[in-house]
Amino acid sequence: MSQARAKVQRQMVVLTYDCIDCRRLQLAGDFNDWVPDHNVETRIVNGHVQKVFTAEPGVYEYRLIIDGKWQQDPTNPAEIPNEFGGINSLLQVPVHH
Repeated sequence: MSQARAKVQRQMVVLTYDCIDCRRLQLAGDFNDWVPDHNVETRIVNGHVQKVFTAEPGVYEYRLIIDGKWQQDPTNPAEIPNEFGGINSLLQVPVHH
């Protein structure tokens, strides 16, 4: 007997930054195998930097790479300690029906 599993829909995620002073802003997390800006589109909209990607619903850890320095997202209060003694930011991707 086969069980049909519902296909989990990937959601578009848009993170917007407007107060970060840097030359290069990248995003890495467990949604893209911790490869900076892998499968992440960067858009500049009205002077704001947007990082756009898709992910399945769930909770993800991520970090920003600002001018080559890995750090937690200063705009996101949701955080968790990582295995390297630093802090990762947490992102919740909701289920949309």
